[in-house]
Amino acid sequence: MNGGEPTLSARAAEAAPIALVLLDPNGEIVFANARAETLFGQSRKRLAGKTLEAAGPVGEASAELARRALDENRSVYAHDLPVRLTDRALRLSVDASPDEAGVCVCLRPWPESGGGARSDVAANAAAGFGMMLSHELKNPMAGARGAAQLIAQSEDEESRELAALIITELDRARRIAERWSRVGDIGPPRLGRVNLHALVREAVRSARASASPDVVWLEYFDPSLPDALADRDLVSQAVLNLLINAGEAACQGGGRVKVYTRYRQPRPGGPAPDARLEIAIEDDGPGVDEMLREAIFNPFVTGKPAGEGLGLALVSRVADLLNGGVEFETRPGRTEFHFYLPVERKDG
Repeated sequence: MNGGEPTLSARAAEAAPIALVLLDPNGEIVFANARAETLFGQSRKRLAGKTLEAAGPVGEASAELARRALDENRSVYAHDLPVRLTDRALRLSVDASPDEAGVCVCLRPWPESGGGARSDVAANAAAGFGMMLSHELKNPMAGARGAAQLIAQSEDEESRELAALIITELDRARRIAERWSRVGDIGPPRLGRVNLHALVREAVRSARASASPDVVWLEYFDPSLPDALADRDLVSQAVLNLLINAGEAACQGGGRVKVYTRYRQPRPGGPAPDARLEIAIEDDGPGVDEMLREAIFNPFVTGKPAGEGLGLALVSRVADLLNGGVEFETRPGRTEFHFYLPVERKDG
């Protein structure tokens, strides 16, 4: 603001019920409203000219989102972002939206009202993005399928097999996208008997095709495992997301991914105790960043520089829809995700 009477937009920003921070193209703060002063614990005079990284814990937590918004020239969002202050911990929802003058960062408490179980918040937060994603995915999927069909006509047998795999995965993704576009979410599920061994082997084959050839994939299956009651397409996508993440993490470690199917031994307080079948995926990568662990299943929360933060949100949503569950344990050198499903019940 350049002295005199504040403009209408400046007055609106000042009166906004959320914290607003404006950054210039260099990432330095040029404006902070009263709510931002309270949240950052600093006056706007002290904040002016600082980068978010230098503006304390709240700024450090939101700096990566602002940087991505500037670098990629698009809006970036994160929900349930953990922030550790000296006297307490809090969680924020952060939106970073660029324009020709820089980027506007909006920060507000998460969840904004009420409480509820964190798993419910994570699962329900993923709902509503489906229609947007469906619209954006349909055209590139159609183009990729056409290219795969051309490759399928190759005389090379390995190329034909790879093209068939691509077409199968694209068709499954298209079916999910069509369901998203109709209901704005990935439900309702189409339940049926699902052989987890066959499903996991197909998913491993797909993940291996996109992973580094240095990654070793090991399978440990319980042959006595009964069929699951599930939606095959949705479970395939959820498991594939977990496998791709594990493959990427393993590239930073020893290079091994282990996949298990087994009966689950539910523990008191664990998610979905009635879901007795487990798919476990273990990698020997560096582990999940400590700052992301409590929010890892929420949309747009990611530790990948080019990631969108939707893969694990979808896994959480699928588990919720199928009366299953998902959880993980992590430390450097070993991270294991556990995906739980109910048993298919025999009639009578």
